Amino acid sequence: MYENRFEQLPKRNVSLSGYLQSYKYFQEVEDQLRVDFTFRSSVLKTAYRWLEKQTPEKWRTETFVRVLIHVRRKDHIRPQWIRLGYPLPTSDYFRRAMSYFTECLERVLFVVLSDDIKWCMQHLKASHIVYSRGHSPIVDLAISSLCDHAIITVGTYGWWAAWFANGITITQKNIPRNGSALTMTLRREDHYKPNWIGL
Repeated sequence: MYENRFEQLPKRNVSLSGYLQSYKYFQEVEDQLRVDFTFRSSVLKTAYRWLEKQTPEKWRTETFVRVLIHVRRKDHIRPQWIRLGYPLPTSDYFRRAMSYFTECLERVLFVVLSDDIKWCMQHLKASHIVYSRGHSPIVDLAISSLCDHAIITVGTYGWWAAWFANGITITQKNIPRNGSALTMTLRREDHYKPNWIGL
């Protein structure tokens, strides 16, 4: 949840603690952040080369879009996370989110980043889909920055991956689960940018 009391900080050094997971904290300087938050050239080069290798040969001279899919699962399948109010992403959520793009775009390459690639390979189906394996988290984040749009599950890493992609972003609509303890600490309208779409 966004805390507007942080808008009036004293004119001295201040330490803030907490999650501070709202786009509202930096929306006024987002353009500058996009300049400041750049990747080292070696990291970006690794991400770019990997993506180039994943591009279907017949698309190399065609216009197409890359849609990042970030799937966080391993810790969220624990009962305490589910009780707290984090619903597991389902195959149906991804199918609907992927259809959002394939129904209106001719050529879509889905790029999957996840802590559970095995699950993703079993449950995410598309004509053109690739899975990032063996990369460091920073290279995966650089890969996300080279994508055009995003489909994400709940989590800080997925949020930033979508922010770097900076296109149409699809989120889980049922976050937080109604009536759960998570509703006391996560407000959708504070956490997700206004143009991000809940499905």
